[in-house]
Amino acid sequence: MKNPIIIGILVLFSILVSSCKYDFILPVPEAPVAAGVSFATQVAPIFSSGDKCTSCHKSGGQSPDYTPSKAYSSIVPNLVNLSTPNQSKIYTYPNPTTSSHSWKKLTTNEAAVILQWIAEGAKNN
Repeated sequence: MKNPIIIGILVLFSILVSSCKYDFILPVPEAPVAAGVSFATQVAPIFSSGDKCTSCHKSGGQSPDYTPSKAYSSIVPNLVNLSTPNQSKIYTYPNPTTSSHSWKKLTTNEAAVILQWIAEGAKNN
């Protein structure tokens, strides 16, 4: 009598388990960054838009100052490594995948813009 009950439970359990399905949701790749990244129009706004870096890193606040008028002189050359752009502190510290920064992080697209800007020579354009 116990065997049919155990077999029934096992069959029911195997039907339930085999009917489960999980669809993995992959991240949508972001658009590649166009060549010729502008500091004034593409990089500086990353730090000052919304509740980003300038909520702490501003005049009279925590150093370095990322307000639009002082951002370039605060970043270059202190936080930029032109010989190995991917090791620049302005790229690695707030990077969304490798960051140790506890407050704000860049999006993957913002990180790509900053990395490309550094690779292009970190110009004040």
